[in-house]
Formats: sequence, C-alpha cells, structure tokens
Amino acid sequence: MRIVIETMLNIEGIRGSSRGEFFVRDRDFKDDPNFAVAVVAYQWIQQQWRESGCRDMIIEMVTWNEENDITEGVKQIRPVVKV
Repeated sequence: MRIVIETMLNIEGIRGSSRGEFFVRDRDFKDDPNFAVAVVAYQWIQQQWRESGCRDMIIEMVTWNEENDITEGVKQIRPVVKV
C-alpha cells in the first residue's frame, strides 16, 4: 500500500515540514494501519535526523494521507524499533 507521510519537525528551534510517499506492506497495514505507518514514519524521521547532523529534534506532528494523526504513535516507537 502506498501512503503519504507528512512530518513537522523542530530541529534546534527551526521548524520544518516534509512530505513523502512510502510503501507499507499490505499485511502489516491490514493488521494495524496506524502502527505500520508509524514504523515507516519513524524510520524516515531517523533518516532526516541523521541528515541534519544528529542535532536536537522534536517531533511536532506526523500524519499520513493528510487525515490520520500518528504523532503519539511515532513517539512511542522510539524504545521499541531499533534502526
């Protein structure tokens, strides 16, 4: 399944928004769509963090397909998913 993820991140006081299209496995999506998308979003946020030089980052908002807010779900993944 293809989904659009949008993030609003605060990197050392500078707020920025990013949007991208990603693939989520259909099986994972059917089991728990918000968690499946949150895992993909978390991995993408980790990539953005590395590209920013590993500076302090606050996740302010994460949505998928413009209507599903998964911000808290993404924040909860941090201790569970190792990237």
